[in-house]
Amino acid sequence: MLTNALDVLRLHGPMACLNWLDDQRRRGANEVGQGAHLLHELERRLRGEPAPHLLVDALWLQRPTGGITRVWEQILTTWSLPGLVSAAAPITLIDREARSALLSRFALVERPPLDPLDMAAVAGCSDANGRLATELGAQVFLSSWITVCGEGQPVCPELALVHDCMPERSQTPEPLRRQRRRWLTGASAHLAVSSATATDLEGLLQRPAGSISWWHPAVATCFLERPEPAARERLWANVQRASGLTTPLVVLPASSSIGSYKNPELVAVALGEPGLESVQLVVCGAAADHHAHALEQAYPFLQGRVVSAGFTDLELAEVYRRALAVVVPSRIEGFGLPVVEALAAGGMVIRADARGLREAGAGAAPCVDVDDHAALARWLLLLMDSPSQAWLQPHLHRRWRQRQRRLKPDRLGLALLAQARTLAG
Repeated sequence: MLTNALDVLRLHGPMACLNWLDDQRRRGANEVGQGAHLLHELERRLRGEPAPHLLVDALWLQRPTGGITRVWEQILTTWSLPGLVSAAAPITLIDREARSALLSRFALVERPPLDPLDMAAVAGCSDANGRLATELGAQVFLSSWITVCGEGQPVCPELALVHDCMPERSQTPEPLRRQRRRWLTGASAHLAVSSATATDLEGLLQRPAGSISWWHPAVATCFLERPEPAARERLWANVQRASGLTTPLVVLPASSSIGSYKNPELVAVALGEPGLESVQLVVCGAAADHHAHALEQAYPFLQGRVVSAGFTDLELAEVYRRALAVVVPSRIEGFGLPVVEALAAGGMVIRADARGLREAGAGAAPCVDVDDHAALARWLLLLMDSPSQAWLQPHLHRRWRQRQRRLKPDRLGLALLAQARTLAG
């Protein structure tokens, strides 16, 4: 019922959505489960009821790419639906020179840019955030990257959108650990992007099991689109010419350093197995050039076979479709958005057996142990065999369609609004 109501809202506006909901209730229909809470929040906003003034730190939107940025763009798209934000239900964003056009749809307070990884600067903005919240009369402060509103006690309830607890599960520099601890323990409520992250949070904060809410991010629409065949061929030819891609290729999205939790060495060692000598490795993400060079230096058999590239979303979707496999080998992830994006584009995904990645891929992406490069090589060799690939991919795509139906793009944004109302009393 919630999904259908949102469709009506998008197509016909708030009044039509409310009329549709009234008609459904006269027919005896009702939303059940967690969706009922979100539907109630949607209705209250569309009927013009007051909602708490939400102050949002858009710090991470300074970065134009990455999973956190994509999640925030999804949230802002939901908040942009007609009727959700009004003078009676205001949202103000702290704009630190964010690189998203979506911010123009909201009330903004401009502040100087701030490096999210500069812990001294992040901690130093706490009092300024608190003063701003007081000046604006904000009733709830929301951040997804360790900024807070008040050096000691927060000046208003804080809501934390938590993407993962990886710093808490690893050797982390003390300034980052200290600031994250303040952010997590100071928050009056949390919303996690996966069950795995919620479970980590409950253990960290010594909360009862099931006490922290979570919603999965959905897939950006660009990965669901299917261009005409001729347009796809032109796009692929342009990508090959610009980036030097050849087939067969394996994509390593959002890579990082050898020895990091991203675990790129699993893919590198697998590509050294007999029969895979012709496979090119495409490394994407921040500092892709550096990581590609490091892989070639560490694994000489990859010399001349590693390509680092940056793609637009449309290009990335086409590369996912053309790849022998998109491999996500992380030892741990909060959720693993590249898994669902590659699956949505129609690509073949192989993932490591990590909790967050299990939630992302469900049964639509074969998995291997995080240290089992031989198993990964066997999967790649199987995919090199055309008859095996022709049998396997339709089977996995059916599973993906079932998985996709459970990924609803607006629920994360609505859940944040509902939690803000609860915090403000």
